[in-house]
Amino acid sequence: MSLSAKALTRLLDKGELDLVARTRRGKLAAENDGDLRDLARNLRERRNRARDLARQQRREFRGKAPPQGSRPASDNHGTKAKADALTVALKRVGAEQTRRAEKLRAPSQRSLARKALALKQRQDQRKRPASRTAGKGMRPVENPKAAKSGALKDAGARPAMMRAKIARQ
Repeated sequence: MSLSAKALTRLLDKGELDLVARTRRGKLAAENDGDLRDLARNLRERRNRARDLARQQRREFRGKAPPQGSRPASDNHGTKAKADALTVALKRVGAEQTRRAEKLRAPSQRSLARKALALKQRQDQRKRPASRTAGKGMRPVENPKAAKSGALKDAGARPAMMRAKIARQ
C-alpha cells in the first residue's frame, strides 16, 4: 500500500525518510549495485527493528509482556505502519535487484540470432520434387460394399422410381 508523502513524513524519522525516498522509481534506477545492496541492508535493519517494536507493543497492551518504557503501550498502529512503509520500500529494492539480475542472465540478441541460424542450417532441406509436373494425385479408394451405379439396390433408387411412378419389382 502506498502512503502519501505527508503520512510518510509523520511516520518515519529523517534517516528512514531519506532511505525510502531513494527507493522511488527514478532514483532507484540511478543507484549502482553496491549502493543498492547497502540500501537494502539498511532498510531491512530498520524494518526489522520497527517490526520487533510493534510486536513488543502489541504484547504490552494485551498484557502478555511487562512495559519496556515508563508507561505501557496503548496501541501499535504507528509502529506497524512504519514497518509496513519500510517493507514496501524494501520490496521495491528487491524488485530492482531481481530486474538487474534477470537482465544480466538474459541472452543477447546476437547470441539468439546465431542460435537461430545454427538451427536453420541443421534442419534438413525440404524434399523438392524432381520435375514441375504434377503426379497422379489422390487416388479414389473404392468401397467394396457399395452397389454398382444404376443397380436397384442403390440407396435411394427404389424411392426415386416410386416417385417417378415406375414401379419395378
